[in-house]
Amino acid sequence: MALQVSDLKLHLKIDFPDDDLELDRMLSAATMHAERYLRRDFATEYPDGLPKPIEVAIMQHAANMYRFRETASTSSITEVPMGWKELLSTYRVFS
Repeated sequence: MALQVSDLKLHLKIDFPDDDLELDRMLSAATMHAERYLRRDFATEYPDGLPKPIEVAIMQHAANMYRFRETASTSSITEVPMGWKELLSTYRVFS
């Protein structure tokens, strides 16, 4: 089963509907990015659901896109660590 906006909202600890469309876009983008990064077709290779590390990576990526929608922070300019690539690394296909 594909991740839903409700899953992402739980991860982000938000309960208002105002950003649902934006969250859906970010969840879709994070899922497509993970598929391309891993060089896998999730629907074909994981018909019964994604492995938990891939789900968590997608949620982290989508949550970071939501939280850090701007390219720079006004409080400090530093790179935000994104652990999603590490979670995906063991599932990546190189051939």
